[in-house]
Amino acid sequence: GGSSEPETGNVEAEEDREDVFTVEIRRGPHGLGLALVDGTKTPLRISGIYVKSVVPDSPAARCQKLRTGDRILAVNGVSLVGMDYNVGRELIRSSGDTLRLLVAKMDTKSSSETSATN
Repeated sequence: GGSSEPETGNVEAEEDREDVFTVEIRRGPHGLGLALVDGTKTPLRISGIYVKSVVPDSPAARCQKLRTGDRILAVNGVSLVGMDYNVGRELIRSSGDTLRLLVAKMDTKSSSETSATN
């Protein structure tokens, strides 16, 4: 036999952690105002749940953090990584009135620091 130790700590060792943030959205009468898209159906060809667009004046728009191309990593502490798109989307839809979304910003490595806004 042999004891299999639980691996701890290697989840936090993400390099681009500053590009991951949490946003809380209260569902409005017309939902979150978030259009989602399956990453495999985008030019990225990466599985995952991405923000396709944000409806103006919606709860998602008012939080001012979500942008087209952002990836939703988890909802209310439940990881969506590796999850089937339809399952993940349903999870977001059925997750109560207040959602805590873990979001990865769109890859901004292409834009260098020259575009500093001062």
